[in-house]
Amino acid sequence: MENRVVVSGLGIVSSLGSSIDEFWSNLTEGKSGISQVSSFDTSNLERHYAGEVKEFDPSKFYSFSDMALMPRTHQLAASATVLAAGDACLKDFKDVGLALGSLVGGLEYVEGLTKDISTYPVNSVSAHVCDVLGIESGVYTLSCACAAGNYAISLAYDMIKSGKEDIVLAGGADYFSMSIFLSFYRLFSLSAARCQPFDKNRRGLLPAEGAGMLVLESLSSAKRRGARIYAEVLGYGTSVDAYHAVIPSEEGVYSCMMNALDYSGVAASDIDYISAHGTGTVPNDYVECKAIKKLFGEKLLKNLPVSSIKSMLGHAMGAASSIEALSCCLAIDKAFIPPTINYETPDPDCDIDCVPNQARKKALDVVLNNSFGFGGMNCSVVFSRFS
Repeated sequence: MENRVVVSGLGIVSSLGSSIDEFWSNLTEGKSGISQVSSFDTSNLERHYAGEVKEFDPSKFYSFSDMALMPRTHQLAASATVLAAGDACLKDFKDVGLALGSLVGGLEYVEGLTKDISTYPVNSVSAHVCDVLGIESGVYTLSCACAAGNYAISLAYDMIKSGKEDIVLAGGADYFSMSIFLSFYRLFSLSAARCQPFDKNRRGLLPAEGAGMLVLESLSSAKRRGARIYAEVLGYGTSVDAYHAVIPSEEGVYSCMMNALDYSGVAASDIDYISAHGTGTVPNDYVECKAIKKLFGEKLLKNLPVSSIKSMLGHAMGAASSIEALSCCLAIDKAFIPPTINYETPDPDCDIDCVPNQARKKALDVVLNNSFGFGGMNCSVVFSRFS
């Protein structure tokens, strides 16, 4: 386990843009990617907003003979992967690995052209990406709830650290649909129009779609190729608390972050910024803040910014943590922290520095990216400035 692991490419398709420059500009300006749902009729419901990727045309990013038959998640995943590979200047994919997280994969076709769920199993999203790029090395599909993207990055890290692969494309992708919208609606988890993480009057999340892909590479490979390095991956931590189907456990969240710090060889005092899971639901934000306070203590928290970009993007499920990981790499690279927008009323139970409403200029050496999925599937990844 001697290889250092770096991030040498980024690719994004999201409600805030489908290029790194557009995404980062909108993120740091505190713009919202939330809009009224257009992909289906919500007139008979009490909720109407989500983070859809508007006017998405996958043919702008890659060509495929049966594009019209491909599920939207496949298209999002392949587009972001092509963008990440291009950003890293990769050309030969025969020996490149793939680790892709997705909540639904191709199962959306239950709502679309076919009722045969076996036609597009979850792993088919990875198969499509491999078909597009010609990947022939190790390929993995992870369906780890809303932490799937971070889990994929963690697996890719281990593949490179152990010497099994030199380069792995890693991240997550998920689409937005009526069934997903209604699932959160029936759980009474949807906000009316805004996502307000850590705000006293927060009322829930807003579902979204998109894909975030990172090129993870051994340092020796990156140096050999003369690749640009955004950040280094120091390690990760996981936990499965199995506390409740939809409510997180403070102990599970705490142990996940603690495991990430231990495995990465960093102390709590080394963390300069936390990219929070921060869904905007009452229990999630409360539990995450309690766990953060338990781990970092009052003294460290005074100078520890903790923001949630879900306030701008919405919750992209299996893609959420990979998009947030991408944001962490850019935050390190550009010395800027994205804000938590829509923050109005402080909550005594969430008394953290959530970088309210305005991005903040700050040099960052080590950041922690949190993701906590339904069923207690938790994963946190530690990124650092490369030196």
